[in-house]
Amino acid sequence: MLAIAARAAAVIAIAGAAVAIFAWIGAPSSSREEPLIVDADGVPIADADGFRPLPGVDATGPHELVSVAMPEPRETPRLPEGVLPLTFADLWQDGPFELADPAARVGAPDRSLFPDGATDEDVENFFLDIADMRTLQLLEGSVRDELDGKRVRIAGYTTPVGFEEEETRFLLVPELGACIHVPPPPPNQIVYVERADTTPEMFAPVWIVGTLRADPVATILADVGYRMEDVSTIPYDAR
Repeated sequence: MLAIAARAAAVIAIAGAAVAIFAWIGAPSSSREEPLIVDADGVPIADADGFRPLPGVDATGPHELVSVAMPEPRETPRLPEGVLPLTFADLWQDGPFELADPAARVGAPDRSLFPDGATDEDVENFFLDIADMRTLQLLEGSVRDELDGKRVRIAGYTTPVGFEEEETRFLLVPELGACIHVPPPPPNQIVYVERADTTPEMFAPVWIVGTLRADPVATILADVGYRMEDVSTIPYDAR
């Protein structure tokens, strides 16, 4: 049970990347004109240049700022003809998020993946823990229907969705996080890939090229705004 729970914690950490708290640190106003950005544990973020206000959301909670920065690549791969270069900021659109069937969640492990000796209560608690983190996701922001069917390229970090030994399904998210207590980013800031031409290294940056679908999907980790089909991956060599 510990192994699957540990992997779940790591997965949630990556899927939950990119959310930070915008807070004042207690000091006289005369000595600090700008508020510091701190993570969910209250630790100041040293380099906050990659953080921006979340579009369309006027919140005072941990979703007030979201980071969408990727490290600069040493080299940007050649863009194939007919492929549209996108960033996660391009995927945002104000509006409500709608999910057709939230009950059908991709990536839920079956009983055989739990270790010998795991009780029904262990299994139930595992799913409750995952669900608790999922309920903290900000379900704001719609998808851009005009992008549906477009061949696109986007860079992000990979997070395995399921728990199989040779897992091919993954989420692409904007940035790695440092704390497992942070909820997933909004759905339209996540892309779900069921299979790519090669399975990329997990928890690592990667370019993906494929056909984008503005078709929300429910996964065990988070609600997701976009899917991508016919995916090829390109290693991302960060500076």
